[in-house]
Amino acid sequence: MYPTRTNTLQHVAAKAGLRIAIACLGLLCVACPEGARAAQDEESAQHLESGSDSVVVVRRGESLLGIAARLLPATDFYTTGELAEGIRVASAIDSDRLMPGQTLHVPLVSGSRGRIATDGTEVRGLYVTARTAGSARILALADSLIAVGGNTIIFDIKDRQGDLSYPSRVPLALATQVDSLAPIRRPRALVRELHKRRLHVVARLTCFYDERLAVVRPELRPRSLSGDGAPWGKGWLDPSLPQVQDYLLEIVTEVSRFGVDEIQLDYVRFPTEGDLADALFDFDTWHLAKHEVITEFVARTRGRLIDTNVLLAADLFGVAAWGREADLRRLGQKLTDLLPLLDVASPMLYPSHFFGPFLGIERPSDYPYYLVQAGVRRLKPLAEAHGVDVRPWLQAFSYGVTGFNEQYVTEQILAARDAGAQGWMLWHPANRFDVSLEAMRTLHNGRVVESSRRQPEFLGKQTVEGGSDM
Repeated sequence: MYPTRTNTLQHVAAKAGLRIAIACLGLLCVACPEGARAAQDEESAQHLESGSDSVVVVRRGESLLGIAARLLPATDFYTTGELAEGIRVASAIDSDRLMPGQTLHVPLVSGSRGRIATDGTEVRGLYVTARTAGSARILALADSLIAVGGNTIIFDIKDRQGDLSYPSRVPLALATQVDSLAPIRRPRALVRELHKRRLHVVARLTCFYDERLAVVRPELRPRSLSGDGAPWGKGWLDPSLPQVQDYLLEIVTEVSRFGVDEIQLDYVRFPTEGDLADALFDFDTWHLAKHEVITEFVARTRGRLIDTNVLLAADLFGVAAWGREADLRRLGQKLTDLLPLLDVASPMLYPSHFFGPFLGIERPSDYPYYLVQAGVRRLKPLAEAHGVDVRPWLQAFSYGVTGFNEQYVTEQILAARDAGAQGWMLWHPANRFDVSLEAMRTLHNGRVVESSRRQPEFLGKQTVEGGSDM
């Protein structure tokens, strides 16, 4: 069942009533100086009156794409090309050649196919980068996903580099210009467009790894014990600093107003690589543990969403499902404390990221079914006790895998299902999902061939204490 505090998914309804301002009508019908025209364009996007379409009189030198680009902010279309096609259909024209004085009908609402009902539905999702989400490719990828039974898109709102994918009003973002690239210029329109395709929409927020802020605001990084207080490591912010947490919470508040169904926290942990003994964080280790710092931040995040219908998810290190004390001390992800604050727990069970020997397995990546099933099964009873869904990240990339193919993806999906997960998400850092979409198509059409090599050959006694980890 899709979890909320009342065990029902309350989608955040996109605000549908569009309004056309008198200034917008003036913009559409009369010529004006360029400066005034630009001001009217901006005003028309912000002050709209109710209506389903409007009328524009073509001016000398105007093109269909030019008109569509100028009026796009006043509509709920996501791309200029889509709006241009909408104008063609509404105006019953079959050519892009326009004549001065010609009347065009401009649709302001692109039409809706309703929202997906996800209560009790297996979540089947793909990750997309901000660059993909900010281009027309997102719509083509969404349609391809739907065609093979998919129902969820996860897109970056803040990535590992620290770039915000949208124009932000958060003071620290403005001061550091981390939204200067912002490929998603109209995040609300993007969410509306995905909702029209009946997709569940998840905004992924990378938390404490942030290369941009680590460079421009080095005082937000951990300190080096051996370097006279110099910044420690590369890319990591100090999770215990109030300034760092407050920055992320302001982003959460801002993004929760975009209409997304869910916010997913990634890198919500302490660093696990580098000279950890040399890292000094801004909290008293005699009185506070790492997991208490992370739990407090997640609790504050939950507080920011308490008056919304936005679900809260967190990505968990794959080995966290095994509950090893050494991993808890490094990561700061204590499941018994985190799960009561979440709606969705997403262990990252990429087989290639378990290094052998792990649990007595020499090459863990050779056994995708076993690792995914074991990880979900370990996490599921604890998650169920708190009404939390388990939805693992699965490997859709070839790194570290011998003979990566459709079967490799299929085995992971089947393992998640067999272990009782409420869904799964496929990760490819470059969004190359050809293999994965074919695997989904095979499953969608019921043509499944199970692997004959699911159970590993162990090297001696299995143990949750021995072996390497992710």
